[in-house]
Amino acid sequence: MKANPGPNPEPAAPPVLAVVIPVFNEEHNIDALIGDWRPIFEKTGQPFRIILVDDGSRDQSLTILNAMQEKDPALYVHSQPNAGHGPAILKGYSMALDAEWIFQVDSDHQLETTAFAELWANRDRYDLLVAERKEKNASRPRQCISWISKKIVHLLVGTGVKDVNSPYRLMRAEKIRDALKKIQKDSFAPNILLTAWFIHKKYRIFTTVTAIRRTGIPRPSKMNLYFLSGSLRSAFQTIFFRIRL
Repeated sequence: MKANPGPNPEPAAPPVLAVVIPVFNEEHNIDALIGDWRPIFEKTGQPFRIILVDDGSRDQSLTILNAMQEKDPALYVHSQPNAGHGPAILKGYSMALDAEWIFQVDSDHQLETTAFAELWANRDRYDLLVAERKEKNASRPRQCISWISKKIVHLLVGTGVKDVNSPYRLMRAEKIRDALKKIQKDSFAPNILLTAWFIHKKYRIFTTVTAIRRTGIPRPSKMNLYFLSGSLRSAFQTIFFRIRL
């Protein structure tokens, strides 16, 4: 399905910052998400675009997004049939490559915005800047899967990032173009692969920490069959990606 540009055409000049946000059934979070994050991006003083990839939401998310896009020229909404969180992120990245910097954050709005200022302030000296979650609102099995993912990356390419799948990252766009050509479109966790890419290429990496929003709607991540099968697939995709490097 093609992007839905709505009444607002794409900006004539590429933005300095492109923000990629995958969306799936987040009707209760979207207003607060954009309301909290947009002022943060405005403070950069640079042209920015917020790319919202609706991944076949079954609630009112797409309706809300389209209504917001009509009023805000910085928002760009793309809708597609449900393909999964990973493919939605990859679609957003492919649409953001004309920017100088790409920032990714999830639409569940579980993390504080404050760490972004530190990432942005340090960007000139680094290629990947990650805010690692100092605590995760996840079940023990999900935390175990995250630990295994970290160990796989560290074993295959090296250390440098603890939270290898952090959904709170600022990346120099030119550094990920070649990586995206090697990543399968159906990748379950492409951010893990991109972390491996930056470590393997010995690009400059900066890490800090971010906290869970105490005022948000708690969304503890639980283990289920979909996540378990996806995690196993992600492990094999990481190994295959390393072979291709």
